[in-house]
Amino acid sequence: MQLHSRGSSLAMPPPPIPPRDYQGQQTAVQKDQKVFNSLFVPVSCDPPAVPCGSVHPVPLPKFYKQDKPVQTNNFYGNLLVGEQTLPVWTHPYSVWYSKDPDYVGLGISHTASSQKVFGDDPNANPVKYFFSPVGICSLLLTSQQLQHGHELLVGECERFSCGVRFDCSGKSMSVKLVQGMGFVTAVYDGLSPMIKSKVGLQNFQQKQGSELKKYVATLFDQTNWVIYSSGDLQLADAYTVVGTTPGLVQIAKLCGDEQPYDAAAGAYVDDMTLSGSADSVGRYCFDYKLNGRSASGKTIQWALPHQYAVFDQSTASEAVNMTLDSTCKGPMKAYLTKQFVMNEELPPAEVQFEPWSQLHGFTGYSQDRLDCIRQIANEEVDSFDVVNASNTDSMYTAGKILDKGAFMLYVVAFVLKDAQLARIQLDKMKRAFHRFISNQQQAPLVYETNWKGVVSTGGLNDGNFYVDFGNCFYNDHHFHYGYHIHAAALVALADQSYGDGSFLKFSRAWVDTLIRDVANPSKEDSYFPVFRCFDFFNGHSFANGLFAHGDGKDEESSSEDYHCYYGIKLWGLITGNSQLEKLASLILGIEKRAINMYMLYRSDNTVVPPNFKANKVSGILFENKIDHATYFGLNKEYIHGIHMLPITPMSSYFRDPQFVEEEWNEQLSSVVGSLDDGWKGILMLNRALFDPKSSYEFFAAPNFQYKWLDNGMSRLWATAFSAGIGG
Repeated sequence: MQLHSRGSSLAMPPPPIPPRDYQGQQTAVQKDQKVFNSLFVPVSCDPPAVPCGSVHPVPLPKFYKQDKPVQTNNFYGNLLVGEQTLPVWTHPYSVWYSKDPDYVGLGISHTASSQKVFGDDPNANPVKYFFSPVGICSLLLTSQQLQHGHELLVGECERFSCGVRFDCSGKSMSVKLVQGMGFVTAVYDGLSPMIKSKVGLQNFQQKQGSELKKYVATLFDQTNWVIYSSGDLQLADAYTVVGTTPGLVQIAKLCGDEQPYDAAAGAYVDDMTLSGSADSVGRYCFDYKLNGRSASGKTIQWALPHQYAVFDQSTASEAVNMTLDSTCKGPMKAYLTKQFVMNEELPPAEVQFEPWSQLHGFTGYSQDRLDCIRQIANEEVDSFDVVNASNTDSMYTAGKILDKGAFMLYVVAFVLKDAQLARIQLDKMKRAFHRFISNQQQAPLVYETNWKGVVSTGGLNDGNFYVDFGNCFYNDHHFHYGYHIHAAALVALADQSYGDGSFLKFSRAWVDTLIRDVANPSKEDSYFPVFRCFDFFNGHSFANGLFAHGDGKDEESSSEDYHCYYGIKLWGLITGNSQLEKLASLILGIEKRAINMYMLYRSDNTVVPPNFKANKVSGILFENKIDHATYFGLNKEYIHGIHMLPITPMSSYFRDPQFVEEEWNEQLSSVVGSLDDGWKGILMLNRALFDPKSSYEFFAAPNFQYKWLDNGMSRLWATAFSAGIGG
């Protein structure tokens, strides 16, 4: 959830602007395309399987052009809601809409690693949080005419880019914001360019080296910025540069050799197209559509560590000698290119339904283990009323409870192979799901047509964003719906063996609708934005929905993130949708690398600051900050446990034995003994990923207490899982 967090970087400046073609720089530079089997085909194009409604408490912004569903959890979200003045991080730059009367326009900033702020105690190791300062207006794109009135419009909002336009009496300054963009590029149509700096201009010189006019500005903080312009620019005073000719202005921070910028100047990214495949290896490609013209026919794009670690040879060869720090994700590297191609490892094929770990895979069960599991099954299947327990007003809570019941069903059906218990539990699960599929739960779902998505009606009418963790405001949809999707896959699997096989047909449109809401793969499905939650550039999902936040989008649970795509993978397997299954596998492969760089910290992690790494987990990962906390408390078991739950066959793929053992020894072993609630069970089942025997003995013990189970967790699954991986 989003609301308030410790260590906020507080005051913020404002957001962005978009570009259009301009005369004399109009040659579109097309890319050398690598052809992959497209995974990005619609799950369905049918109307959503829930009722429609048109009321949402958050109004849409003013658009200049927007003919597709609008992203709700995207990097440019601060431009869509509230005052529209909080920063947007394209990485490595942040930009914002400045309403300062003397500095109206698009502010531009980049913060170096040396500028990071650490707290609460900056001398501690580990520190509790760090962030990059915001609002340092190194340069600002504007025009004299904008000072006398303008209208801010956004448009052409895609998954990887967004346009921003300052309209002024039919004239405009436009900027296209693209993740990883090498230049902040403004196109002036009828307006005269002006560049301002709150830091101040110590020196401003024209230089040679580009087809455009080239200038280098040294600011009073000793940073150097290069400016390219289609027209002449002149220094007016220590804070202002002016031009007289409409056209193109491009800005970038110098960080080494200027030549790559010279080779790229004049071309800028208008949009990015994603393609990919997932066979023996995962491949995904960012194809950049360029506007303008550069000497090289290419432009500069910046890459994050999880990307350049897996670039193919062709992309790697386009590296140039420039590095800039990101806010939270280590050093970014620059490439003179038109395309990023990445080759990523995929999850092992055997990671599907049965217990699995990196230690031993699936070990099977001895008779004594089966006897113990059967005894627990007889008790728990009888006592757990999933039909009524899941009847809550929260899609998140209900999803966890349904998934608990589904894991229990899997154990009795496929571990114990007990037909009687399997049919009893299957009947319960089908009745519980019937309530949700027929939309009879306490807070029914609705497809709302403003932002175009499936939301809980809880909070919809009164605008209460606390209801169901902000589901109505598009918070946490991949967490919430991921549980339902995964549970449905397990029920469908069991129904094929122990039921009449009708569940798949009955549930498919509803489950597909949830998948389309969180991970619609194709623009052809006009009912939902493409990949609402997963960010292919950052390598993980963002949970924050329609909320303005001074540190950008965030996520506090890596495990519920990948659980969603694990569920989608299993649903693809059950339904025979191989493209969906492969797409989910590709996302899981990307997430594994990114999450183990940015959220889970082994001792050999080189991405996060050394004085933060010993925390072992991020806590809340923002775009501009990492806060070792949760939105619901600061207890150590909360901060670590929310990155564990639920423990599934996919958990060990992300949480390798070395990491889990380090985390246990350094952070958790001293805490778990004092716990007396459901967090104890979460930590102890996580222990199975490096010490399955101790984990099994804990859950199988005669004196085990059920209060040690989280509401989404069963003793039955815990014993079966830990025993099945060597316990």
